[in-house]
Parts: sequence; structure tokens; C-alpha cells
Amino acid sequence: MAQKDRGRWFVYLLLAAAVVIMVLPFYYMVVTSFKPIKEITRIPIQLGISSPELTSYKVLLGESLFLRAVWNSLVIASALTAGNMFLCPLAGYAFAKHRFAGRDALFTALLATMMIPGSVLLVPGFLLFRDFGWLDTWLPLIIPGLVGVFGVFLSRQFITSIPDDLIHAARIDGCSEFRIYSTVILPLSKSLLATLGIFTFLGSWNSFIAPLIFLLDEDKFTLPLFISLLQGRFRGKENIQMAGAVLSILPVLVIFFFFQKQIVSSLANTGLKE
Repeated sequence: MAQKDRGRWFVYLLLAAAVVIMVLPFYYMVVTSFKPIKEITRIPIQLGISSPELTSYKVLLGESLFLRAVWNSLVIASALTAGNMFLCPLAGYAFAKHRFAGRDALFTALLATMMIPGSVLLVPGFLLFRDFGWLDTWLPLIIPGLVGVFGVFLSRQFITSIPDDLIHAARIDGCSEFRIYSTVILPLSKSLLATLGIFTFLGSWNSFIAPLIFLLDEDKFTLPLFISLLQGRFRGKENIQMAGAVLSILPVLVIFFFFQKQIVSSLANTGLKE
């Protein structure tokens, strides 16, 4: 028993050390955003703060481009989230509950596309959207991402666990396939929808490479692009840069804390059995 207790405490200490390592950069980011410049440049580096101030946040919120970038990111992320929450479960329902020629082969082909690195598609995508006339618009950031392969996979695995008897009963009552999807599948997939929504919103909100390639006008920049500009606009003012980073992750943290139970429930019930 003593040996087991020592092993358990060793695991606890290891996990505690991992938590400290992961939390420390975020703590430093938040603390630095409230520090005046004279404290940031002090040697040695101080992890605490003696005279907190909101100057960096006032300067940042006074930038019209910052508020514009927040709005741009919110519109793009909301459009992608709505599209994935509606279309991915629709495709997952077809793969999970319908039998049609080539279903398994098509699903396997979709999964195979997940093995392709996204960087490989940047140049072909740029040339394609240039020919479409979509450069310097939000269309390249929204249209291709309305349905994600991972979202289809997650939806298919989750909807497979829904009993077929419910669907058969709805068909006997005369429901169409779309009626079954909207009144039977979606109400039973709340945890799936929450997971899809958070993953999609998070991926779009933090996306940097695609907006960097396709957007040229600063008024259309997303928040990650604006954050990257802070190093040039406020050179040597780390408190303003850190304030931008804090504000950029705040919406995502709020959404995650509200829906963390649904995420755990969805992942626990996904892909465990056919």
C-alpha cells in the first residue's frame, strides 16, 4: 500500500508540474497586460505586479482597427460555425443511417483527405480563388470551411449510437428524411452540436495563415492578423501586445467554460462502437 501511495503522489506531483508549466505563460501574459512599461523592463523579471493599470487596454480599445478586426473575426467564425453545425450532422446522418452505393468507399475517401497537410493546398487554393475573383474577400475563408471532414466524421460516429427504432417510428408516422433529421436527430445531438460549434469557432477565431494569404485590406483583417501587427505598431510596448492577446482568447474561454460538459459528453460517446 505504501508503494502504491508513493506512486500515486508521484503522479500527482507530475501532473501539478505540468499544470504549472502550461498555466505560467498565460499568467505572465495576463499580468504583463496590466503592468506599466517601467515594471516590464525591470531586471530581474517580476512575476507579480505592484501598480496595475488599464492603460494598455484603453489604448487598444481606442484603435478602430482592433474593433473592426474583432467584428470581422466574429462574422467569419459565426458563419463557419453555423454552417458546420447544420451541414456536418446532415452528412453524418446520411453516412450513419442510410445505405447507398459507395457509402463506405466515399467515407473512407473523406477520411483520407484528413491526411493531407493543409500547407500543401495553400498555393492551389490561392490560384483557384484568384481565378474566381475571391481574393481580398471573406469568401475563401467561409465557403470552403462550411463543411469540415472532421465534423462529418464526428457526426457520423455520434449519430451511429442513436437507436434506429426512433428513425423507423418517425418514418412510419410519415416524416420526410429532413423532418427526421430536424426533429429526431438534432434534438438528440446537443452535445455533438456544442462540440462542433466550439471546435469550429475556435479554429476560425485562431486562424492566421489563410487570412494572411487571402486578405489584403487592413479593414478586412481578422483578429490574429491585427495581433501580429501590434509588434510593429507598438514596438517595445509589451503590455499592449499582451493586452491584445488576452482580449483575443477571452471569448473562446468564455464559450468553452459554458459548454465543456457537452464537449466531454460528445467525445465520450463518439466512435466507441459501430
